[in-house]
Amino acid sequence: MTSRQVTSGILGGLRVLDLGDGVSGPFCAKLLADYGAEVIKIEPPRLGDSARRAGPFAGDDPHPEKSIPFLYVNTNKRGVTLDINESSGRRLFEEMLVKVDILVENFSPSEASARALNYPTLAEINPTLVVTSIASFGQTGPYRDMEATDIVTTALSGLMYHSGDSDKEPLRNGLDQSLYVAGINGAVATLAAIFQRITTGRGQHADVSVAECLSSHLVQPVPYYNYMGAIKGRRPVRGSGFEELMPARDGYVIPSVQGSQPWSTVAGLIGLEELQDERFATGGGRIEHGEELNGLLIQGLAQWDRKALFQASGESRLVFGMAQDAGDLYHCPHLRERGFYVEVEHPVAGVADYPGLGPRLSAMEYQVTRPAPLLGQHNQEIFCGEMGYTKEDLTVLRQMGAI
Repeated sequence: MTSRQVTSGILGGLRVLDLGDGVSGPFCAKLLADYGAEVIKIEPPRLGDSARRAGPFAGDDPHPEKSIPFLYVNTNKRGVTLDINESSGRRLFEEMLVKVDILVENFSPSEASARALNYPTLAEINPTLVVTSIASFGQTGPYRDMEATDIVTTALSGLMYHSGDSDKEPLRNGLDQSLYVAGINGAVATLAAIFQRITTGRGQHADVSVAECLSSHLVQPVPYYNYMGAIKGRRPVRGSGFEELMPARDGYVIPSVQGSQPWSTVAGLIGLEELQDERFATGGGRIEHGEELNGLLIQGLAQWDRKALFQASGESRLVFGMAQDAGDLYHCPHLRERGFYVEVEHPVAGVADYPGLGPRLSAMEYQVTRPAPLLGQHNQEIFCGEMGYTKEDLTVLRQMGAI
């Protein structure tokens, strides 16, 4: 054991305004909050963040405080309501702005400008401010003001073209992953800008394009086209049956063979005598007889349950993955042993286990100190307790529609 001091957050002292809506901006701000930054989520009065109306909902109850996507991407934040387009609300917003280090927003560039949230305007108010703007296609270029859903950004990024089988249409990855990837990239860019501010004393603008965040992951297809002038396609339909999902008795598995492993080890593990045929002993043979091999693999794998095969493959120094559903993940002994899940109690949605952080730091203990805020939950705490307004002021601001 070392004497290293463990803290609950290494970004303590950083103050963030989260003006994001939906997933990408709020997830960026959540990551900063998870590492200890003080994040205040600003939502429009009455309706709040659009994610509050996005299902699924806890208990299958379509309640604005029970949206599961909203609950997850807004933990560890305090929340206020504020209409920054109303004059009194704008003044209040600018008072907050001079006291923070970071602003995160995900409006389209034209909408941000219309709301006076463009970087030059914000930098005049607070020159040390880091503004992180997440947009479907970034702040410049002919697509800059096109607002796109996840399926559109995934398609235009090039990633979708490489997903699926070559004889079928490209496949979309599920669950709005492009928006979460953009949020992660936004958090990294934000912290890089904060690090540079230490030496320059000035803030800057982080321009995050959702589509480009995905395109930057295409480390093979674009260089392949550049050097070879050829377009890399999707995976072939008839192959050796490896590196693709195949049915086991209780779900799907992904057989895999490392180059140093003899085929006899794989065939012996699956346990079907026909797989020992010499025609399948080499990679070329498995491709040549791929259709027959696939049929035999399906027959052999049907005798296995996923977890038993996964464990047995590991004992044979093979890598047979299993496609885990949400129930598998929730009960996964590996994730449980590592303390991946954290229990969060929300005053309306109740108690649930949430996924924790991916990367871990040895000098920081991850905690969820706050569930997602109720709409306007911290108005009095922040506006009165920290900014000097009175309860009577809040009543007037509420009547004016500013909060």
